Amino acid sequence: MGMHPLHEAAMRLADLGFTRPRSKTKDLVGLLLCHGARAWRSSQPRIVIHVRVGTPVGHSAVKIRLK
Repeated sequence: MGMHPLHEAAMRLADLGFTRPRSKTKDLVGLLLCHGARAWRSSQPRIVIHVRVGTPVGHSAVKIRLK
């Protein structure tokens, strides 16, 4: 499991002081957009995906389950 999104954002903000001066604003905007998207994804309910691929004769060629 990764770091908490807010902690990761804080660590990235702290690292911005060591980047190129002209890209600080761009990096900050990108960081905030990324954090917002990550927070939205983590608030969504979990889903289960089942993928089954069959052959022309009806046998299962591939079975994939992601939980």
